[in-house]
Parts: sequence; structure tokens; C-alpha cells
Amino acid sequence: MKKIVFAFFALVIGNVFSQQDKSISMWYHSPMMYNAGSIATGQEDFGFFTNFRYQWLAVSDKPIRTNIINASFKIPDGFLGTNNFGIGLNVMNDQTGTLGFTTNTISVPINYTLALDRRNKLSIGISPGFYQQSYTSSGQTWEDQWTGSSFNPALNTEPSLGLSYATIDISTGVFYQHSMRNRTLLYGGVGLNHVNKQKINFSFGGDRLYMQTVVHAGANIVTKKRDLRINPQIMYFKTGPGSNLVGGVSLEHILKEGSAITNINKTVTVDYGFYYRHRDALITTFGFKIKGFKMGVSFDANLSYFNQATNSIGAVEIYIKTLHLYNNSNKRGKIK
Repeated sequence: MKKIVFAFFALVIGNVFSQQDKSISMWYHSPMMYNAGSIATGQEDFGFFTNFRYQWLAVSDKPIRTNIINASFKIPDGFLGTNNFGIGLNVMNDQTGTLGFTTNTISVPINYTLALDRRNKLSIGISPGFYQQSYTSSGQTWEDQWTGSSFNPALNTEPSLGLSYATIDISTGVFYQHSMRNRTLLYGGVGLNHVNKQKINFSFGGDRLYMQTVVHAGANIVTKKRDLRINPQIMYFKTGPGSNLVGGVSLEHILKEGSAITNINKTVTVDYGFYYRHRDALITTFGFKIKGFKMGVSFDANLSYFNQATNSIGAVEIYIKTLHLYNNSNKRGKIK
């Protein structure tokens, strides 16, 4: 009987009943990972974000590792001053298992944000990119290679697979924001990823990726307590016959409020939250912010039947984010 790794390939490459897409617990700190329409829609003129995730640490000595780096830049529309273009860079590297099954993506999302009025904005974006997958064949062993004491690679009778392939990946999305009178911000959007349904071209005729639909929404709620804000978040994924739902809430406490005019004192906040990924994990998060620098960690406690193998240790995740304004920004102070 073939090793379990071949079952994985049969699932991902052969019948394509599911596919490997990034799963990030703190997606709301950089929604551009899933929605091209959300580029450059924050208060900052440009920002940088990096995220590192280790998943299923107790299952294998080589757990799933996901690295993400992205950047976004706001370009004011000189003709329509309240509107702006957004351009970004989104890079991901994901590696799984002893075979080093690797997914690399690079995309350049572009959008346009239209101010409908003083309180409502609509953004529409598209993200052309590059999608590449590969694996190493040296770790493969098969039943017919067993000689009674060891595996003999020369006895391989299994069908050969290509070691890598690369293709174009297209995504698009829309994003909407509404600002209330008390400065509470409501937002949400829809992202369509793998719109071109590119081929998984290792072998077997090259089946196609499913298009992924992502629906997400959130809020930054200003409460009557000046030092407390509430941030609920929800995201729904639909990828072919599979789907997933994750949602929860974070509380943000302002420990020190920055100077609005002199900028001498810097805003200091801490946040913590709890999220639930349907039939999979309970996610706890903790982070802090000092001026335009943010950092946070999360832990996924696995709750599914797979916890017999993981000992409930699902994933650990760390993110770092910086927010900046252009020096010539008008009518705005620096990000505190």
C-alpha cells in the first residue's frame, strides 16, 4: 500500500476534491491576502506586513510552514482628490511535509477607491500574479520498493510526476467601508481568487484549481468607554465543494493616547481576542500597537477529530505590521 503522502497527491493532484490554499488566523490585519479590492483602504498611505505560521507541529517533524510578505501603497487621484488608487505586492511561500510540497505565489494587486460621499467608500481591484508548485521526489517510497530490510529506489514502478509547474493566477475583489458619526468603522468585501482556474499541471492531464470565493466583514466599534474599542471579524471561504467559516471578536484597550497636534506622545494599545474556525479550532490572539508599529501572536487549539494526532496543538502564528504616511500628506497628522 502506498504511503499516505501519495494519498495526499491523489487528493490534491488527481481528483482535486480539495486544494491547498493559505489559511491565516489573523487575516483581518491584511485582508489584501484574500481580497484585491482591499488594497490601501486604511488610514495609512503605505504599509508593510509579514506573517509567519507553523501548523500541526505535533504531527510531523516538518509541519506546514507559511510565510507571507506584502506591501501596499496609496496613490492619490489628482483629478478627483477624495479618491485614490492602490497598488500592492503580495508574496507567499507555503511548504508541507517531508516531500517539501511547496506553493509559491507572487501577485501585484491594483485597485481604485471611490468616495461615494463623506462616509462611504467603494473599492474595486484586480490582482494578476504568478503561481508555482513543486515537490522533492527523494522522499518518496513505495510498497514495491521494499526488499525486506530497506527500500530500493531502483524498483519504482509507480507513474512518474513532474516535479514542478508554474502558471498565471488572477484574482479580483470589491471592498466597502462606512464611517459612522461616532467614528465607528464598518467594512466588508468579496474576493474571487483563482478566477482563471489554472491547471495543476504535475501530471494526469492537468486538472484545474477551483475558484475560491471569500466573503469577509468586520468593524472597529468606538464604545462609550474612551479607552476601549471592539473589533468583530468574520470570513467565509468557498472553494469548490469545500467551505469554511471563521469568526470572533477582539478587544482593543488604549493604554496611552497620543498627542493629536504635537505628536510628542505616542498611542499605545493592547488587544486580545477569541475566534472560532468551524469544526476545526479555537483561536486566541494577543497584540500591541505603538505609533505605526503593530505586532501580534495567535494560537490555534485544534478541536476536530484530528486532535488525536495533534494533541490539540493546531498552529502558532506571528505578524508584524508597519503603517506610514507620506511626508507631504495634507490635512492629516502622523499616524499615532
